[in-house]
Amino acid sequence: MISFFRRYLTSWPVLVLFGLILVAFAVTGVGDPLGGSAPAGSIASVGKRTVTEPDLLEVLDRQVRQLRERDPAVTQAMAAREGLVELLATQLIGQVAMEELASKARLSASEESADLVIAGIPAFQTAGKFDQAKYDRLLAEQRLTDRKLRQSVRGDLLREQLIKPITGALAVPDGVAELYARLLIDRHEGGVSLVPAVPVGQASKAEAEAWYKANAARFTIPERRGFRFAFVDRAAITAAVVVSDKQIADAFAKDPAKYGAAPTRVLEQVVVPDEAKAKALAAAAAKQGFAAAAQAIAGFGAADIAVGTQTEAAFAKATGADVAKAAFALPAGGISAPVKSALGWHVVRVASLGSAGKTLAQARAAVEADVKDQLGQDAVADVVNSIEDGVEAGKSFADIAKELKLAITTQTPVSDKGLSAGGLGVAQPPLTGDMALIAARAFRHESADGPVVEDLGGGKLVVMETTNVLPAAPPPLAEVLPLATAGATQDKAMKAAKAKADAVVAAIRKGSVFPKALADAGLPSPRPLVARRIELANARDVPEAARAFMNGAAGSTQVVAVPGGWAIVHVDRIVPGDPRSQPGLVEQARREVGSALPAEMAEGLARASMAAVKTDRNDVAIRALRQRLTGEGAQ
Repeated sequence: MISFFRRYLTSWPVLVLFGLILVAFAVTGVGDPLGGSAPAGSIASVGKRTVTEPDLLEVLDRQVRQLRERDPAVTQAMAAREGLVELLATQLIGQVAMEELASKARLSASEESADLVIAGIPAFQTAGKFDQAKYDRLLAEQRLTDRKLRQSVRGDLLREQLIKPITGALAVPDGVAELYARLLIDRHEGGVSLVPAVPVGQASKAEAEAWYKANAARFTIPERRGFRFAFVDRAAITAAVVVSDKQIADAFAKDPAKYGAAPTRVLEQVVVPDEAKAKALAAAAAKQGFAAAAQAIAGFGAADIAVGTQTEAAFAKATGADVAKAAFALPAGGISAPVKSALGWHVVRVASLGSAGKTLAQARAAVEADVKDQLGQDAVADVVNSIEDGVEAGKSFADIAKELKLAITTQTPVSDKGLSAGGLGVAQPPLTGDMALIAARAFRHESADGPVVEDLGGGKLVVMETTNVLPAAPPPLAEVLPLATAGATQDKAMKAAKAKADAVVAAIRKGSVFPKALADAGLPSPRPLVARRIELANARDVPEAARAFMNGAAGSTQVVAVPGGWAIVHVDRIVPGDPRSQPGLVEQARREVGSALPAEMAEGLARASMAAVKTDRNDVAIRALRQRLTGEGAQ
């Protein structure tokens, strides 16, 4: 699992050239930019700045949420156990050190440059243009502020100014590219033998206890939270709303066009810049027809003069109140006198009369439904406001529920995934549906927050209160003794198998050949292995034994853990390949090595920056944070 985290998170080009912020909105800037040395509990002091524990936790939270998109089973405790806390701490410190070094070099990143970067991020765009509403929504979803984002982007720009001059001119010499290409096609020849972990007797209680203590992290139950909640019945609130005749009439009168009440006309018009031309057009239209006059005097074709079906309000909005009033005063076929607007001089013709418009009686059902829906929304908002006012006034959840006649349900502690005990064989079935959503929301709030209103989506509102928090911790041994005993028993078998495998390696080092050493240990003959790196390059999951075989030197023997035991991997010889025999291989190798050079240079510059700006890393605080997240300290 650690390789999963490291593959995703140790890209120094991403870290240095672009920053984590532009890739996934992870906040990589730190707080207290004018602070001095790191106070107790801080992660590090870097020059004049401080990296705090909340900074690291914020980044960790976002990275875990991103990792869950690739593997939904990932948890914060799992990530912490696999070294993600230390990894992100190093990256944060390296980033800040480079920013401090850039500042000492009098480099800067302006607000205007940050604006350009933010506007160019595709996630914030709609149809290729920056979308402020989308920007605000995405920041809210990521729990970011505009200030933090800009701070991070400016940091990215500072680091880019440091690294680009160094990496821009990097090149891979022919000799290096050819050497790398040769490594891809060298043929490794050898063999492998499996040493199965055969049971050697069940572990005693003392052995099980010792194994449990050494492997307590495997049993750690993630943080769980208990909560209570009550649904706000939106449908019942809306159903209780009574709509009066006056409210219906007022809504109808306020927006008659919405309900088809406004009469319509099918209109044509010509707009010209001066009154004389408009008068000439009106006079000609009376004699030869509107379309012919429009063509002769203004050069407008039929498509140019067609306006289509309009209400008076819509036409007024497009032209002006005086123009619309004149048009709707005409009979069918009538042509208006010239009317002035901000656009010029209008001559309008009524091609035909449209609908006369619905009466209130005809539109009543639609109007009443809209009014009832709006009043229902207002009533729900009043309930939410009364809940929030009650919380501010110090009322308890029980008092609020009693006043609003809400039914409270209490949930015993569960994880953010809705599990009661982390899947150790004693857990109840996981929560599903709305209950699972509410459980996840419980992790947004602390016990001291009191009742809060959450929108679950789909029109569902819930009042909830986080009541108690059980930190991550392993369960008592008595609860998992069968599992610990099984683990200790398997561990004994693995140790015995490892001893046998090590004896084979020792015999080979003393001069025995691989097949004879296996036979002397009572193991079967080796299975032949022949492979080249290029053949494994595109494989999705390369076994560790295969990796060891390809990385071993000629004549080497290694012991590698595999499911159910150990693999003894022996390399007899390595037959050199000729990279020139495969067209394009050397150039391919040059590109691959070249793509890695910026990463190496960037990592080296980050480490050099840490030394140059006087970095004081607080490993005690980092280790304590890791232990708190994994529960290793609560045994």
